[in-house]
Amino acid sequence: MIVMSWKTAGKIAVTSGLMLYLVSKLDVNTIYEIFTQIDLVLLTLSLPFIVLMYLIKARKWQALLGCIDVEIPIKRSLEIILIGTFYGALTPGRAGEVSRAFYLDTEKSRSIPTVIMDRTVDAICLLILSVLSTALFFKDRTLIYLMILVVLLFITGIIITMNERTVTFAFKSFSQGKEYTENYMKTIREITGNKKALFFVFSLTLGYYILNLLVYWIVIKSLSPALNNILTFSLPIVVILGNLPISISGFGVREFASVTIFKMLNENSAYGFTCPVVLYLLTSLSPALFGFLFTLKKKP
Repeated sequence: MIVMSWKTAGKIAVTSGLMLYLVSKLDVNTIYEIFTQIDLVLLTLSLPFIVLMYLIKARKWQALLGCIDVEIPIKRSLEIILIGTFYGALTPGRAGEVSRAFYLDTEKSRSIPTVIMDRTVDAICLLILSVLSTALFFKDRTLIYLMILVVLLFITGIIITMNERTVTFAFKSFSQGKEYTENYMKTIREITGNKKALFFVFSLTLGYYILNLLVYWIVIKSLSPALNNILTFSLPIVVILGNLPISISGFGVREFASVTIFKMLNENSAYGFTCPVVLYLLTSLSPALFGFLFTLKKKP
């Protein structure tokens, strides 16, 4: 409990420190004016794409569950995805999304790996898009070094969640027996062995992020039509850095990365701060509120 308290305190410190640093360097009045002058009509055009994004997430998880012969309706998959978004919004690195596994009537050692694989495919797709964006549009030495570090960290994380020894050690820490580990690894092998399903899931993930790029472009243009269109392609970099479990729900890290990239392209830093905040409100916090409402329902 003490360790967890220190971890939480550290993440709160990182979030608070970065946000206070950014606010001290930026013009708060300018940020306020940007928020008040948002083109709400244009911003509303993003809503159908956000709905489609979450339908894709629901179908993707449904496909992963199908690999272990667990069938749920798309509506139920969407409800659980939104619940996971709610818990994910409260935790570093969206770790709370694992809560999805507890809303299925199947063994947790079987359902948890489907969420892990879902997040793994997400991470791989984001890494590819981030590397491409950095190489094509944001050739800054510091950013390149940072992305190399992020790639190494995510590869390490993926190896840890797929390696039987590390998984066994982790489950022992939570007083889980050998059977739990065997079920977990069996599920991982069933999913990774289904190449057709993995290709389908990866394709859906790519489609999800293409829609996310479109939504981000709409957000950028709703703030100022004059902003450089290239900024749209900074999204994968901002998202993957925001997923690092070093702050509360990515706050501070996302904004810091965005401000850095906006400055790189000689754009107003206040827009760099505002863009990821608006995107978060639209694509994470708003769906999370629906997820919270679903948590109030009794499990079927």
